[in-house]
Amino acid sequence: MLKIVIVGIEGEINMGFIVRLCKNFDVDELAIVKPQIDPWSDEVKRFAANGVDYLYSGKVKIYGSLDDALSGIGISACTSGIVSTEGIDLLRRAVELSEFADIATRYSSIAIVFGRESVGLTRNEIEKCDLLVHIASNPEYPILNLSHAVGIALYILHRALKKSSILDKINKADEEQLRILDKYIDELASIISSNESQKRLFAISFKRLVRRVLLSKSEVGLLITFIRRIYSKVKKEETQINLIQKVD
Repeated sequence: MLKIVIVGIEGEINMGFIVRLCKNFDVDELAIVKPQIDPWSDEVKRFAANGVDYLYSGKVKIYGSLDDALSGIGISACTSGIVSTEGIDLLRRAVELSEFADIATRYSSIAIVFGRESVGLTRNEIEKCDLLVHIASNPEYPILNLSHAVGIALYILHRALKKSSILDKINKADEEQLRILDKYIDELASIISSNESQKRLFAISFKRLVRRVLLSKSEVGLLITFIRRIYSKVKKEETQINLIQKVD
């Protein structure tokens, strides 16, 4: 479970953007603690755009305190652009967002807490979280817009938690197709290489390159056709050269 917690939100535009982001990244709950605006206002709905139905999904909940919003959560992280670099202020010792995302994969319920647009989170609120998280940015201007910070955090967490995306719907190449492609790679390498060592290196490099990329069935099919046609042309020219040499 992934919960986004917003404490004391002050802007309807930011609220609308955050609602939209929560739909984009399939957030299980958007917890609003003591909002300073109406989370269901017309302005919020306007900036939520096509994510407006998330407002009425039952996933947006209002809480009277941060303690209530974090109740039952396995691990929580408060966010801040202000951190301690000397290690003197232990409360402000932070981990980078990507590091928190790695830690979060060990827990079944995760909450990441964001503060007010004007002043962020209080020290008392930060103390209620298990960790303090910082989004790496220009140290001369590390304070991000609230909705931007939520968007960055959701993207990093979405990837770390391996939540579904549209790329999962790609008709991926299967092992049989890749084996056929390997066969043609080997055949092409055999006729363009000057020796066995070069042939082996050509084939290994091409096969590894193919496996580093998410290829669809149609893409592998085109690669097979492409390599097969190159092989046929090279083989044909090789045969013609051999015939000419025999005549000479």
